[in-house]
Amino acid sequence: MLAGKTYCPILHARVAEIKGLERLPEASKEYLFPLIVGRPWPNAKHLRKTWEKIGAAFGQRRYALDIDPFKRFSNSDKPAASEFDQLFVSDDGYCNYYVEIESLGQNVIPVLQITNGSIPDLARQVEHAVRLDRGLVCRIQRDLCPHPSAIVTQVLLAFPEVVFFLDVGWSPDLIAHELWADGILTTLAAGEPEAEIVVAGSSFPESFKPKARDAIITYERVLFDNLVRKYNSIVLYYGDWGSTRPPRLPTPMGSIPPRIDVPMAREWISFRSENSEEFDEVAKRAVNDATWPSGLNIWGTYLIRGTADGIPDAIKGQAASAAARINIHLHRQAHFGAPGSFGDQDEPYVD
Repeated sequence: MLAGKTYCPILHARVAEIKGLERLPEASKEYLFPLIVGRPWPNAKHLRKTWEKIGAAFGQRRYALDIDPFKRFSNSDKPAASEFDQLFVSDDGYCNYYVEIESLGQNVIPVLQITNGSIPDLARQVEHAVRLDRGLVCRIQRDLCPHPSAIVTQVLLAFPEVVFFLDVGWSPDLIAHELWADGILTTLAAGEPEAEIVVAGSSFPESFKPKARDAIITYERVLFDNLVRKYNSIVLYYGDWGSTRPPRLPTPMGSIPPRIDVPMAREWISFRSENSEEFDEVAKRAVNDATWPSGLNIWGTYLIRGTADGIPDAIKGQAASAAARINIHLHRQAHFGAPGSFGDQDEPYVD
């Protein structure tokens, strides 16, 4: 399923992430196999709005679709909330979820539903996956699976062709999560060394230093490189969270200083407002910095350059800034390691 793919991000169906994905060059999208965590679209009446937004962003390319438990029981009075909650009903091996997946087209791959560290009605879920005949993804989350190796063994026996997403979670010290992944990879190396395995996580900061400019290491790449060196008998695919944080981190109180983040291959260069600078002034510093990728012509860089130039509809708040960052990050990681290239397809943004 992952042949020809270079990058397998885990993205939540939030506005900035889907916008950043949508505005990628079409050629860059071909290198991605994302796992998208679905949730009701903001202010949408029906859940289908989420699927429409994802479809508009990624077309008919294959992606895995999970559902976000943090958006369950939202108490919203919109039908989208109750429609979404129905997908979590575990009756008949999560029949509601698999029926929804079936309705979305052959390019949408189901994700095995795991609850409280175990797999409810695994046999029936596998039957649903076999009937759909699209493959199956198993996302094992560090924060939710206390015995991951046992799950790996069960799943391999039931559906050997499964694609594993090892989600090591979020941490500013992501390397500390390496031991958790070690145990799973040891099990896979011994039992199914030809399995398709993605390692993903996030170290994108929850808070930023009060510095006008800061270089922040992407520990996702460090962790991945460490595991590749240890487990050279199996093939690992790189993933991350698209330069985002978990959806349930506390929202900072008070005003957030304007900030522009420019992703590099192995770090983020963060430009933070100094002396009450607005976004256009912060963007000017970013564009004039020695690290600015002047040869990278994609939507995210156009948006930052446009902000520096004072064009209308440029970055006015953190949501647009995040979308630009995510767009550049996804593009960079899709083309990671491409010799002598930003991966730039010279495909200008058209509104």
